[in-house]
Amino acid sequence: HCPPIMYLESEETFFQRCLSGARKVPDKSKNSKLDNNNKNEKQYYKKEFVTYSPNLIHSVVHLIRNPFDNAISRFHHELKEHTKNPTKYQSWMDRYPRNSLGFRKWCNDENTMYGAYERKHFNWTEYGYSSDITKYFEGVSCHAEMVRYALWHALAIRTAERLDVPVMYVYYEDYANDLEGETNKLLSFLNLTRSVDGEGNQVKLPEFRQSDYADYFTLEERAATSELIRRVLKNEKGIELLDRYFTEWNFQKLVNQTQDIV
Repeated sequence: HCPPIMYLESEETFFQRCLSGARKVPDKSKNSKLDNNNKNEKQYYKKEFVTYSPNLIHSVVHLIRNPFDNAISRFHHELKEHTKNPTKYQSWMDRYPRNSLGFRKWCNDENTMYGAYERKHFNWTEYGYSSDITKYFEGVSCHAEMVRYALWHALAIRTAERLDVPVMYVYYEDYANDLEGETNKLLSFLNLTRSVDGEGNQVKLPEFRQSDYADYFTLEERAATSELIRRVLKNEKGIELLDRYFTEWNFQKLVNQTQDIV
C-alpha cells in the first residue's frame, strides 16, 4: 500500500534495480572472535547489497502470470509477512483473512487510502500517462496493483531490449498444464540439463499446484481491469503477451467466458 510516486519507475531506475540485489556473506568481524578449533561453532553471516554488471546477463526469462492471480499472490505475501509477528499484527490479520472477503477488503482499503490523491493531486502526465488515466480506475479492484503489474511488464520488455540478449517468455499457468514440457523448454533455452539420481535417472519434478481464484473478481471487474491495463500499456511493446488474460465488454464473449469459468 503506497502512493504512485513510490511505484512508478522510469526505465533507468528499473534497470538499476534489476542489476541490484543482496547476498549473504561471512561476517568477518564476528567470526574473528570464534574458536577456530571448534568446528561446530556457529558461523555468522551478514547481508551485503551489491550491484552487478549488465555484462553478466546473457539471456532473460520473462515470467508472465495472470494479473488477477498476481494481485492475490501479493496479498498472500503481505499476509504471510504479517503472520510472522501475530502479536503485533493480530488486528491486521483479523481484518484481512485469507479468503476472497479479506482480499476485497485489502483492495478496497488500498483504493480508498490514496484514491483522492491519485485523482486530484498526482500529475500522471509527468510519467507519460494521459490526464484522464484515473477514470479507468473505476470498477477496478486493486487498481494500483494492476498499474504496477502493467508497468513492470513494460519495463521488463524494455530492459531485455536494452541488454540485447535472447528472451524466453514463460506463462505461469502453462506449468500446471504441462510441467514436463515447459521445464524441458526452459532448460533447453538456458542450455541446462535435468538432474539425475545415483542410478542415472532423471529426478522427478515436484508437483506444480495452481489455486483457483475465479470468485475473487467479478466479470465486470475483470473487464474494467483489462481496459486499465490496455491504457497503461497503450504505447508499449508486448501488450499482446497479455491478451489471454483480458476480458471484453462484449456480451457473447462474457457468456463464453462465464461458461469457461464455470
